[in-house]
Amino acid sequence: MSASAVIGAIGIAVIGWLATLAALRRGRWSRAVQRLFVIPAWVPCLALALGAPILQGRLAIVDALSAGSAVTMAFWWQLL
Repeated sequence: MSASAVIGAIGIAVIGWLATLAALRRGRWSRAVQRLFVIPAWVPCLALALGAPILQGRLAIVDALSAGSAVTMAFWWQLL
């Protein structure tokens, strides 16, 4: 597994996730509805960011799933 590929992909995913949350915050939804989108907004950002290293052959699918699930579980842990 290429560590630079994972670090870059996670960084891009975090930036995309924060941009998505900023767009949700500007919306007219209530705080409760906005909180429902915190983790579901993360998953597509992570999938798109990890897709590039996978398609380039720099990262195996198994390694991408391991890294993505580890970061997602860390987010869940911080929210609980």
